[in-house]
Amino acid sequence: MEKKTNSPMIQYGLLSGLLGIIMFLILYLGGTKLFTSPIAYAGYLIPIIFAVLACVKEKKAKGGFLKFGEALKTSFGVFVITSLLSTLFTYILMNYIDTEFATSMKSYTMEVTENMMKKFGASQTQIDEAVKKASEKDQFSLGSMLLGFSFGCIFWFVISLIISLIVRKENKEGMPQSM
Repeated sequence: MEKKTNSPMIQYGLLSGLLGIIMFLILYLGGTKLFTSPIAYAGYLIPIIFAVLACVKEKKAKGGFLKFGEALKTSFGVFVITSLLSTLFTYILMNYIDTEFATSMKSYTMEVTENMMKKFGASQTQIDEAVKKASEKDQFSLGSMLLGFSFGCIFWFVISLIISLIVRKENKEGMPQSM
């Protein structure tokens, strides 16, 4: 009977997505200030760590060697799975479970925008225009979420390129690779 192997990309992508959702929930439960605080950026470390771990596991499974393209596929796959799960969860939470939080986020964002523009010396006309634009935009609509997912994938692809350059190890001696 053939041994079935689990793809590190899928394994670590699902784990990363789950931990990302848990972190999202913690921030969400902390309210709008915690949700938009600098600590929220720590969530970017979760998929990076899991992408590296997936590449290391893939490399180990292949006898210590991993081509650049394989590393890129594995790391980017982890990022896409994580982003897809997070985007889907965010969309459902903000549009079906707690629409009040989405409204609260919008108000908080407009308030922060107004305060920041005042600090930079913007005129009241400029401030009013920026706040009006922000109030008309629904950042949790399907279109906005898909656009965010797409731009996120571009960002994660660049990070995947860097990870792949670091973890790759070509088999230049022609040694057989373990499968």
